[in-house]
Amino acid sequence: MHVAPQRALLAVVITTGACFAYRRAALVPEPGSHVRVVLTTAIAVTTHVPGPKNAHRVYPGVLEASGAIEAAAGDTVALRLGELRTAGGPVPDVSGQVAMLPTAHIARIEQRRFQAGTTILAGVGLFALAATTYVILLIVAITHAF
Repeated sequence: MHVAPQRALLAVVITTGACFAYRRAALVPEPGSHVRVVLTTAIAVTTHVPGPKNAHRVYPGVLEASGAIEAAAGDTVALRLGELRTAGGPVPDVSGQVAMLPTAHIARIEQRRFQAGTTILAGVGLFALAATTYVILLIVAITHAF
């Protein structure tokens, strides 16, 4: 029985399965921060598609946007999009576009933060599951050997 690959797989799962949550931000977070922006009402959001074509797109009925803060001014927040959401669900193919969101329509900004306690708890639970599975397999192997 090869234990080393199992340990390596367990280490990969534990380290890549970190838990994150969105917490309300008091102010507009600094550029580069991952956020979710909840809008007061559904609005039309205009995005800029970086590249040689310098295209603009308009998405109506947007309720939420998530991504990384590019910049913030008194009346606008520039957000490099990860996702736009409408009442019908996520809008496809917007990742990487830059949206200009008017602060007058922002209900709240939530910053994505690492959850150390939840991550540790999940890691301990996964380790306990793996150890239990290993012990059961070991017992089965020993009993079949006799």
